[in-house]
Amino acid sequence: NAADLATHDFGKRELHRPPPKGTVAYVLAVTTCYDESQKDKVAAHFFPHSANAPKNEAEFRDFALMLRSTIHAHSYRNPASNSQYDYKMHAIIHPMAKKCLASDKLHTLRAENGGDLDDYNDIVDRSVLLQNLGYHVTVENSPVAKSQVRGSPTLKEALQKNEQSGGEKVIDLIRLHAYTLEEYDAVIMVDYDTLLLGPVDKAVDLIVDSNVDDGINAAVNAVFSWEYLPSLANPQYRASVINLSFFLLRPSKKTFNDLVERYLTGPFAKGKGWGKMGRGSFPGWMTTQGFLTYYYDEVANWAKVEMNRCAFGNSGQDYNGDNSILITNGGNVKCGEGNENSECNECSQSTLLEVSVADLSYCRAPWVCGNDDADGGDDENNDDDATGAAAAVSTADKFSGLCPKFQNAWFSGRLQMEDVHPQLQKGSGALCIEGRYQPMMLLKPAVSYRPDFMDQ
Repeated sequence: NAADLATHDFGKRELHRPPPKGTVAYVLAVTTCYDESQKDKVAAHFFPHSANAPKNEAEFRDFALMLRSTIHAHSYRNPASNSQYDYKMHAIIHPMAKKCLASDKLHTLRAENGGDLDDYNDIVDRSVLLQNLGYHVTVENSPVAKSQVRGSPTLKEALQKNEQSGGEKVIDLIRLHAYTLEEYDAVIMVDYDTLLLGPVDKAVDLIVDSNVDDGINAAVNAVFSWEYLPSLANPQYRASVINLSFFLLRPSKKTFNDLVERYLTGPFAKGKGWGKMGRGSFPGWMTTQGFLTYYYDEVANWAKVEMNRCAFGNSGQDYNGDNSILITNGGNVKCGEGNENSECNECSQSTLLEVSVADLSYCRAPWVCGNDDADGGDDENNDDDATGAAAAVSTADKFSGLCPKFQNAWFSGRLQMEDVHPQLQKGSGALCIEGRYQPMMLLKPAVSYRPDFMDQ
């Protein structure tokens, strides 16, 4: 739990425990300071959509801290988890996202009282911030230059025409650098929507236990679940794509080089997207999410395992309820009442114990708070003293099912940390006040924005 993260020396091991089976790198790609894809329709073509992208640096710090806390709680370092895998946090930062100045200033009750939150209204160096939270940080540019794209004139023109995709290079593709971390047994891509609720050994074993291609049993190189993103052309249609909130891969520089080359030379058609199948346009269809979906559908299909999305990547959303039409690699699937197709499974009916990884893209993250709906508007029904789950849920249909449970799991972890750590002020129990997120606060920070209480 969060208390373990704050009070235990990560280097200690109980004498009777066997060593970990392996080490997993959790990789967070920081592509931009603040997500513009919600406001800019053009940017949506080049970046995966996340309604949970932090809007200031205090939210970013709390997200990064709690991401590591939940991963630690369900790793080998917490004996109570029974996990066999150790972990290491990695952050890959684009140069343009290294130093950030929030456009959304902190106007919270805690900020008004001064303290360390004042520092978050100035420029914050995220590489320093994340290192002090125990992340290994690299600043990387994209491995793909727009001018080198030669497989699709349509893709090349779209990338070069729009500055939102980056300058000379395609910003979002820094995520591919995760494949180069060969010193680890497995790598997991995570993002602002990721919430670990249990050990992920079952998924990691698929990579670690198949580490040799013996000519009979092919090695598994990617483990993931599908998520369904609304089409940019018609929101009732949803593209079935790889969920980057939990994307498990076998690190390999050879695969990295193959991915870069195939991005440059792969087939991409206007309106259709990547490959023969295509899924049309959706957020991120021209970059990492769309490309990897194509790669593991049509290029390296033999090397993947698709996990149950109710357990790994559960968003709590009911696709039968809104009669979605899913665009999958097996054709279109129309969901609706009484549809028992596995693609339309009502994962919202799962119990919390059945979910190892939650995807908060639908339920929204706790730091979003109740007045930030999908369009950035205000919720007139927001309670001034909203706390816990209700504070971060913006519409009435999200108060049932898993959404409040996801929110409460995150919030209870934060409260535990505030209760036990000597450098943190005790929480008031309010996550959101007057519709604004209340960040954690340090007591007497030695250096601005440096919560350097995380063991490495």
